Amino acid sequence: MTKITLKALERTYKNNGQHAEQVFRYTMCGQVCKADNREGADFQDIQIKSSRATVCKGTDIAKHIAQDIAKRYAYITSDFSSAYIMSKAEYLEFTSQFSTTTTESKKNGGAIKTRLKEENSKMIQYLEGKI
Repeated sequence: MTKITLKALERTYKNNGQHAEQVFRYTMCGQVCKADNREGADFQDIQIKSSRATVCKGTDIAKHIAQDIAKRYAYITSDFSSAYIMSKAEYLEFTSQFSTTTTESKKNGGAIKTRLKEENSKMIQYLEGKI
């Protein structure tokens, strides 16, 4: 796992996940790109995640990661100052410890999904300990 410092970027999105994606891309390539919500990796081979992000539909995280086109994952801290970049194995371990099962809204079908928990000090201590 590696940690990088993110460059500050004026916020254009209300949604934290979209802002996290935009800040990460800006840091990596110097361009302000629109967050795209497409399938697959968000930047090169990296899937970008932040606090409360959806990990997968259903509860089989390992199956989702095995089938994911992304080869690496970046967790962006809630203050958008740092990114922890991890392998598939590291991401599986991280999400297994810091995710929860929820239900989508009825307008989105009401299906079960797994999402990251709200960022907390234990999560950051865990990530810091893996660098």
